[in-house]
Amino acid sequence: MTVFAIELNDRAVSLARGGHVQSSAPSAVFNGNGTSPAGANAWRELRSQPMATSSRHLGAVLTQRIPSARAEMLLAAELKARMAEQPIRDGERIWIATPAQAESIGLEALLGIVRRLGLPIDGFIDAAAVTTAALQSERNTIVLELGLHHAAATAVDCEGSQARRRRSVLTERGGFIELYQAWLDLITTTMVKRTRFDPLHDAATEQQLFDAIPSATQEAASTGNAVAIVTKGKERFEVALTRDQFAQAADPIYRSIVGLLHQLRPAGAPLAIVVPRTVAELPGIRQQLEQFVGCELVSVPDGFAAAATSLLDLPGPEPMTGEDSVRLLRRLPLQAQTVLTDSVAREPLGQRRSGGPAPSHALLDGRAYSLSSESLIVGRAAEPQSAPSTVIASGTAAVPSTARHITLPEGLAGVSRRHCTFVHDGDELVLLDHSTFGTFVNGERVQERVRVHAGDRVRLGEPGVELALIAVGEVAATTQQP
Repeated sequence: MTVFAIELNDRAVSLARGGHVQSSAPSAVFNGNGTSPAGANAWRELRSQPMATSSRHLGAVLTQRIPSARAEMLLAAELKARMAEQPIRDGERIWIATPAQAESIGLEALLGIVRRLGLPIDGFIDAAAVTTAALQSERNTIVLELGLHHAAATAVDCEGSQARRRRSVLTERGGFIELYQAWLDLITTTMVKRTRFDPLHDAATEQQLFDAIPSATQEAASTGNAVAIVTKGKERFEVALTRDQFAQAADPIYRSIVGLLHQLRPAGAPLAIVVPRTVAELPGIRQQLEQFVGCELVSVPDGFAAAATSLLDLPGPEPMTGEDSVRLLRRLPLQAQTVLTDSVAREPLGQRRSGGPAPSHALLDGRAYSLSSESLIVGRAAEPQSAPSTVIASGTAAVPSTARHITLPEGLAGVSRRHCTFVHDGDELVLLDHSTFGTFVNGERVQERVRVHAGDRVRLGEPGVELALIAVGEVAATTQQP
């Protein structure tokens, strides 16, 4: 049995066989209201014919408890058109790599559509799990997914010889359509100011700009500058933009995406963060990811999960379940796929920051507390008489009973009587968590202990209180980077 794989990320629906992506395109199709047939790809007409196109039907089927008949019809038409371009060969069976946003009820609806099309499907496979398994990651992994109208991240644990999907988080912010709109607004505002021409007042010029965004942003990311050009008749309008301008326009969306990673990463854990190469090349995103000190950034091409799935020796249909059900695999053996190795790029994150200064002070309500060689205990009852009289060890760091204290007022939600301690471990500053409701560094929950850096923000409890860690004076001066 040979696997033909379909990856259903609506930003890049991909078909693959034998480890090679046969086609990859956004799930933006004509809806049948115009002259083009329903299901035909409409990415190049998305802005010029907004009433005749759809980019939400796939997400609707995968996530809604009762998707509309129209959404199911459009997805069926799209799959039929895609499969007509890549017909199933003798002996091939279909496995579908499912995105993080897919709900179980959505997979039931999808299975019904595939069955009605007469396609030989054997099962579903989690896209994040198969991606991690193919990379044979030595670390636990977070796989980032950007769709057209959503962003998601999935934590995958690498336990022994297996990759196991743990959990996913999702936001409706951060999709490519919203990102492109932010850049369209940037280009339009700049063009109006400099040329008095508004490209969004004409559907054709709006589509021109939309189509030019990938090349313009890639050029800005690699060279620092890009020129956006629009032609209308014999007239030509252009504006020069910088990498920083694109990055600033996208900043709210980037923050939403990064927030997903923080939700899944235990504070300070050295994970592998897997992102589509298209995302890794966006202007400014690499700088945002630098905050994940000690992690590895792994970028993969679109369709990687489909290509990896097509190389697996997967089981056939369950003999006892009949046609009404298929397998859903969320745990896979770690097995590097050498065919895909050359398409993967790896690089460390946070190297500059990890070599920077340890914090010298903690800021709370406008007051600075020194983080000297003495330990600092923080909590609602952190005074000496409430602290234990023995040494509390965690790893190589220890909290002496003579530690200094920050005593917080009673009544703070989620703040423990003895919440956390800052303690020096050689040249490093380590945070030890003693709390019930958690201590968070940059939004990541601390698992017992974590090294902290200047610039980190520490939140005690939920909603709790927040401390900012800074480096001032001689500590910062002696460790300045050139």
